[in-house]
Amino acid sequence: MFLFFGGPYHEMNGDWFWWGGRRGKKGTAALYRQLYDRFVNYHKLNNLIWVWSVDRPIKPEREFSYYYPGNKYVDVLSLDVYGRDFNQAYYDSLVQLSNGKVIALAEVGNPPTSDILKSQPLWAYYITWAGMVRNTLEKQYDKLVNDSRVLWLDDSVYRKILTPYRLACGLSPLPLSLKSKPDFSGVWSFDEDKSNLDNMGASNLPSLLNITQNEDSITVQKTIIEEYTDNRITVDHLALDGTETKSEIFNSPVINNANWNSNSDTLVIVSNASLKFGDRTVQMNIEEQWSLRDDGKILSIFQTSNAFWGKRKIIMIFDKR
Repeated sequence: MFLFFGGPYHEMNGDWFWWGGRRGKKGTAALYRQLYDRFVNYHKLNNLIWVWSVDRPIKPEREFSYYYPGNKYVDVLSLDVYGRDFNQAYYDSLVQLSNGKVIALAEVGNPPTSDILKSQPLWAYYITWAGMVRNTLEKQYDKLVNDSRVLWLDDSVYRKILTPYRLACGLSPLPLSLKSKPDFSGVWSFDEDKSNLDNMGASNLPSLLNITQNEDSITVQKTIIEEYTDNRITVDHLALDGTETKSEIFNSPVINNANWNSNSDTLVIVSNASLKFGDRTVQMNIEEQWSLRDDGKILSIFQTSNAFWGKRKIIMIFDKR
């Protein structure tokens, strides 16, 4: 999908570009309609968002209506504003002309303040011209950050509503949070001395974890020491969005769910299974909370479980190799 943020023939009501400031039947509006006809009707392009762009009407001959090609040819009506000249009359004129279509600020030297947004609430977006971000002081940005009407890249709502557009562009959705999640990738050795265990000690606990993690999933290979046979090695493949996955223990299927907590700093893994021992069936329920400590050198796993071995509540500590 293509998106004309500034619009074709932008600032068309001005006289500083060859296409601008031409009124009348064969003027700038006709030039815009000609380009629309070429792209849409001749080339059959139906995936374009058409943004009509004008500058402030500081002179009578720059009145918006002289250059408007018609609602049929426009998806977004946009205005360029520099010098904080957010005149209410400009806004009102654009709203009236839009007939309910989206209006936006295609170029600004400074974003609209919270006070301006109170009286001009329909601006869909603004784009600060390159090199002018620092025209606005940090304390002024802080006010915008805390304004509920303004969404930023790290706002989960913004990232969610952007998903349909990214999918249309062939891009994957953004994660709902930009907060840096722990990366558990690596080889980890069990540390008995640092762990907080119960009377069962290290029984049935992994002595070694080999973990591979990416944005969407995590693979955990566990090595569990057995006293009467070869060490037991299991491999679990878990999705990191709560999607149900399956593994196996003692020839019985295990249902796993892995998801981040609300702060995205702890991975919560819940596993449930029905274990059969002859004619007897025992339910197994395990919840683990994974977090990193000491600049990622220590993996802490708080585990609560209820299984054939009884109830346990322990903290396992693993050191990164």
